[in-house]
Amino acid sequence: MLFVALTAIWLPLLLVVVFRQPARVGMSISALAVGLLASVIWQMEPLAIGASAIQGVHRSLAIGLILFGAITLLKTLESTGALERIKLGLHALSQDMRVLTVIVAFCFISLIEGISGFGTPSIIAAPLLIVLGFHPLTAAVLALLGDTVACTFGAVGTPLIIGLENVPIYSAELVSSVGATVTLFDLIIGTLLPLGLVSVLIFMFGKQTRHQKFIALKEIAPWALFIGAVYSVSAFLAVRIIGPEFTSIVAGAISLIVAAVTAKFGFLIPKNIWRHHANPDITSETVPQDVSHIPIWKAWLPYVIVILLLLITRSIPAIKEFLSSIFDAGFTNMLGVEGISSSWPILYSPGIVLLIGALSANLLINRSPKIIGSSTKKALSTTSVALMSLVPALIMVQIFINSGHNSSDFVAMPIYIGQALASIFGDLWLMVAPTLGAIGAFIAGSSTVSTLTMSPVQYSIAVDTGLPHISVLALQMIGAAAGNTIAIHNVVSASVVVGLVHREGLIIRKLIIPTATYLLIACLIGLVVFLII
Repeated sequence: MLFVALTAIWLPLLLVVVFRQPARVGMSISALAVGLLASVIWQMEPLAIGASAIQGVHRSLAIGLILFGAITLLKTLESTGALERIKLGLHALSQDMRVLTVIVAFCFISLIEGISGFGTPSIIAAPLLIVLGFHPLTAAVLALLGDTVACTFGAVGTPLIIGLENVPIYSAELVSSVGATVTLFDLIIGTLLPLGLVSVLIFMFGKQTRHQKFIALKEIAPWALFIGAVYSVSAFLAVRIIGPEFTSIVAGAISLIVAAVTAKFGFLIPKNIWRHHANPDITSETVPQDVSHIPIWKAWLPYVIVILLLLITRSIPAIKEFLSSIFDAGFTNMLGVEGISSSWPILYSPGIVLLIGALSANLLINRSPKIIGSSTKKALSTTSVALMSLVPALIMVQIFINSGHNSSDFVAMPIYIGQALASIFGDLWLMVAPTLGAIGAFIAGSSTVSTLTMSPVQYSIAVDTGLPHISVLALQMIGAAAGNTIAIHNVVSASVVVGLVHREGLIIRKLIIPTATYLLIACLIGLVVFLII
């Protein structure tokens, strides 16, 4: 039965990663297989399967709107020359790709994750990396890996505040305690992450001898570790002083400012500029005539508008409640199946904010209606292609999550997996807790959904084994952040914005070792906690 429950994990990996099928093919087969097994083995009710399929399509459209907004913004910034001007501005700080990796793929992404979450950071940052000279594959991999540590406190603390709601002893104190413990563990992981990102850049994508790569890593290590420590300590203090809602925002903003200032003044920055991966078609030696007149502040202004709108709409309760309720294209108890519902407050979607950013770019920089029209058309075409993969992926996810609606008295598949693993590992659960979180996030593509689903199981196991439930739940959160990096529909979204449509398997193959390393560190932290208690 465990093998059946794990089908939603091993089958997509087999088809997309091993057999190198496009996600639209691999996920369609996986959705059919999981649906069939849910019906025959789990005896899931037909109406529940149908309702789950509709729920999956509905959630795909919600992600599609975010993609549409992000691509429209990207194409508009490209057409107006703003992206070219942003590139020149960042190159004025540093042309070293190791430095740019930390600034964009770690600090900037952490800030966006803290404000918005829900896959938005990677689809905003990955195209920016491409403009800076990174190859599309590298940009996608670094953007997905960089959106990890901040994930626990993403979207103004949603994974913690909402994710832990199903824990029997849920309270504000529980949320604060788990958040504080996560930042304690992240003093290690968060400090190492920028160096890890640079290691991936150099060793996986760099064009040097192995000895030269080690030298390149050694040169940048002090600065990368310093920026990681700035982020981690800032998060450690922020969660205790102002709470989990603004932890990633504060830590991301502080680390971004410190990284930019130290890069500008050369503090701990190597003298040798590393560009042994750069796209030769993208240089920064000359300023094209059509963008030299654009002030750097004006080029960045659409991004600033997006960040401010996201921050305002998510941090001010009255505005958040208004936008969440005024136009909700969701449904409750689909096909009469209790509990299978889906919310889609369209005006609250990050996609709408990104579209506003695109319109502002067009109005501020080049007021030609042709630009926004062309950008919208291109975005619609690209998003339509992405939905071919997103729809079957989300259908599979929802059938998996809702499999508790059955006539066989089986618990839902994700809960069954947790219980089966607990029976195997028992008192060693602190070492395994991150893995269960990663499994949930890999399938659901969301740290929040993973924690909503798995946290009651994690809590129950902690109580049964006498392990500290706060530590177990914190490790769940850290594991979920790792699983997010290789979640199929997150990879689909990133692949689309960097122009690697139907190359999802290639991206995941590059991500597996770094993600496994991240998860291994989390498991080792669990082992240390186990040995201490």
